[in-house]
Amino acid sequence: MLTWKSAYGTPEQIARDIVSTAMWLHTTFREVWLWRGQANAAYGLIPGMHGRVLSSSHPSTETTASEATAHLLTTARTIGLHEYNGAKLPDLALLAHLQHYGAATPLLDVSTDPLIALWMAAFADPERPEDGDGMPGSLFGVLKPHEKNWITPLDARNYAGPSATVSSSLGDKVWWYQAPDVTERLRIQRGSFLLSPLVDPGAGTTSIPLVTEPQTERNWIVERIKNRGKAGQPAKRTTDAFRIEIPASAKAPLRSLLIQRSGLTVATVYPIPWHRPYIEQFAQSYGRSRDLHLDI
Repeated sequence: MLTWKSAYGTPEQIARDIVSTAMWLHTTFREVWLWRGQANAAYGLIPGMHGRVLSSSHPSTETTASEATAHLLTTARTIGLHEYNGAKLPDLALLAHLQHYGAATPLLDVSTDPLIALWMAAFADPERPEDGDGMPGSLFGVLKPHEKNWITPLDARNYAGPSATVSSSLGDKVWWYQAPDVTERLRIQRGSFLLSPLVDPGAGTTSIPLVTEPQTERNWIVERIKNRGKAGQPAKRTTDAFRIEIPASAKAPLRSLLIQRSGLTVATVYPIPWHRPYIEQFAQSYGRSRDLHLDI
């Protein structure tokens, strides 16, 4: 995936340059980017459920992913997690609810706010944010899908099954799902999700059908940032995604910068679900590391 890395020297300068560049890209061009921050640069754009399928002995297909997702949904409904404030959540809204508390689902978290995404990359763990300071992180920009590929917040279709379902309607496209505010975390983080069929990445960096490598060797994101403030046409976009590298040394000053300038705090970004504390326990037990053979 095309990557840009700040050329500044000190960690403090690099942190400021990353924030400045992300906000410039976010506000300057006609393209609308959705943002995702990851504390570990070793991982690409792979939803949790896709990761579970790819690391299992089952076929690396959308069929496997949809069957595992159906099992997750059935289990969550059995214990009543779909009931929320007097309403019964449809499948996609329930998946969004579970995703935001750590469950591995076919949804990929993204935010409309690059500062939130940078927060996720700099705070590896809400309670021990420094735990990720020994490894570089990533800030991904992903092109927002065309509005014909948007899914309404309360889409009532089953995710999987014998009739027309979400999974069977994905085709070979990437979809944007802006879930209802089923959690305070989702609302505060300006969260939404990308959804697509599973595409085995092989040696690639994503399991969703995005153009991540241009047909030429031209790195358009590096050229565009290098020419920031100069007259002339910006470099033409040739991929659907790019990556901004966050050096390990820049994470601590990045945290300080975000706290000082954004008004964000750990308590704000990660509010505790006092009214249903068991949601975290359930979701985390169905995280990325759970063996798939236990479910299907």
